[in-house]
Amino acid sequence: MASNYGSDQEMERALREHFEAEAQDLRAPENLWARLEDRMDLPPTRHPVTQVRRKILGALKQNWFPVMATGGAVAVAASAVFLASRATQDEFQYGASYAAAPEAIAAPAMAAPAATAASRPAAAPSPRVVIKEVPVERVVEKTVVKEVPVEKVVTREVVVEKVVEQSVQAEAARRVPPAATAAPQAAAGQPAVAPAPARPPDTTFQDYARQPFVATAEDAVSTFSLDTDRTSYQLALSWLHTAYDIEPDSVRAEEWINAFDYQYELPADDWGFAITSDVAMHPLDGSKHLVRIGFQAAEVSDNRPLNVTLVLDASGSMGDGNRVDIAREAAEAIRQSLRPQDRLAVVHFTEGVIHDLTVEHTSPDATAVERSIQRLAPHGSTNVQAGLNQAVRLADRIRRERPEAYNYVILLSDGVANVDATNPFAILESAYDRNALNPLRLITIGVGINNYNDVLLEQLAQHGNGWYRYLDTTDQARATFSRDNWLALSTPFADQTRAQVTWDPDLVKSWRIIGYENRVTSDQSFAEDRKEFAEIPSGAATTVFYEIELHDRARARAGQEVTLANVELRWVVAETGQSRSQRSEVRGRLDTSLNATGDPLLQLGAIVALSADRYGGLYDGEYVAEISRDLTELEDQLGSLSTSLGGLGAYQDFRFMLEHMAERARAQAPPAASSGYSR
Repeated sequence: MASNYGSDQEMERALREHFEAEAQDLRAPENLWARLEDRMDLPPTRHPVTQVRRKILGALKQNWFPVMATGGAVAVAASAVFLASRATQDEFQYGASYAAAPEAIAAPAMAAPAATAASRPAAAPSPRVVIKEVPVERVVEKTVVKEVPVEKVVTREVVVEKVVEQSVQAEAARRVPPAATAAPQAAAGQPAVAPAPARPPDTTFQDYARQPFVATAEDAVSTFSLDTDRTSYQLALSWLHTAYDIEPDSVRAEEWINAFDYQYELPADDWGFAITSDVAMHPLDGSKHLVRIGFQAAEVSDNRPLNVTLVLDASGSMGDGNRVDIAREAAEAIRQSLRPQDRLAVVHFTEGVIHDLTVEHTSPDATAVERSIQRLAPHGSTNVQAGLNQAVRLADRIRRERPEAYNYVILLSDGVANVDATNPFAILESAYDRNALNPLRLITIGVGINNYNDVLLEQLAQHGNGWYRYLDTTDQARATFSRDNWLALSTPFADQTRAQVTWDPDLVKSWRIIGYENRVTSDQSFAEDRKEFAEIPSGAATTVFYEIELHDRARARAGQEVTLANVELRWVVAETGQSRSQRSEVRGRLDTSLNATGDPLLQLGAIVALSADRYGGLYDGEYVAEISRDLTELEDQLGSLSTSLGGLGAYQDFRFMLEHMAERARAQAPPAASSGYSR
């Protein structure tokens, strides 16, 4: 198309007049940015609108409409009026990222990608797209003339919309699956900004603050409930395999630690625990030491019969993905693993109990039980309280009929309670078990990724005298509840199990427990039998790591074996209700490095503990650089174990996880300060 202008100066004047004329009617409301922040519905502390504003203006200045460099006020006004109009809609629409090259704003490129268009709500109005004739072949950028190989150019409405979409795209990534999220491009001359982490939508976790160092002069005693759960680790691994980032809030370090088998020796007899301890120099901080304490329960055979009540979530959210298939497979595996002397009942619930599918306790081989399990299907709302109330009524009835049996209530759900009580403590209060001598043990089995409530399921199990697992596939469901595995898990060795570590204040200056944030309890409660203290199945092991700082007088004894603490363990014998206790010492040499212990599993456990602990604090902005440094160092140390542990699937899985964790921390860490020297 031939130019209608005789010179570049005439062309520049015409364009300036064109935009200035249209800008006369553009007015932004005074409360524009407050309205924008409200419409974003994002936490202002992490995603302040000022950052969005800065990105918009920066993009307009550096990447968009260079012809407007002499009229910056026009660009600001255009963006303001667009944002004001967008702020009145129900929600922002997040579009595909737009490149800054001139070709990207050509008319043929205006068609939205199918995936982006499909992801937008059908009822939302389409963004206004205005294409106007620009009767020139060249556009002036200051004094530089660039060729534009198109005949039509999108005017400010489209350009500013794309800038806004780029600016909020990182914020949207926290609510959109990663397939729909693209990493934002760095502006010219600016450092690359890491994309916001992608997490499954509508997931619920509790952000427990990490335990601080405690001076022994103030408190030399650490008391906590043991823990054999490992769901936090299983969830994280499942997320990575589904292309999501690991959510730091989801990390409970003790569950990562206890996901691994450290091959402790069994106790010499079957009445108690084998307590082992190790002391080594800290792998990240030369001024500190690391202590591991392991509690290995005896393996016992117990032929007592079982009363099992399955509580199956049949609500609509269970229709997402393969949750129903996993829950059905787990329920069927439990049924098949039970023996003729055991009894099984089934309860389905949505907004209430589905009485037509309820089967009271009967033989596991009964046709009614098998048929009820196979008829699990999703529909309706989620009333966990109603399902558990009915299950407790049935379980209490069969317990009175068969007092010699162990009693399990097993909830299979995604935890998304939205009818009646939704708080775990309110639900437990409603379904309260008053028989402490022959308790009902509540096991929770979580399924699903999106729309998942980890807090509800974890707390129900912890305070319901049971344990919590997560199932990712039907194969995992069958393996978890195979006959041998299920019989071991369903044979309780110890109830209400807790430990107390008393540090020697003459040697230990301060101490810090890694993880166990929601398992730490008061020192006074140690003498009390409480249901929220852990149930330990037959043959199960629990591990705890401490970071400690020693006095100088202790360091002077580095070449000797010293006793740093005393350990006491208390529990209730599951079969008799008798209270028991056991004591041991924490002893070791202070000059031994981790790699000199000759135990690669100890090294692995230390790396797992420290990695989970550090990564769980990734949202502590002032510590990101330190976290990034620590995770990178731990990643290198883990790689050195490949010769001894490389054949273990658990090692390979964790190495895969730590690589992603370290990379994310590095991406979020601030850039290193310049030294002032050239490269």
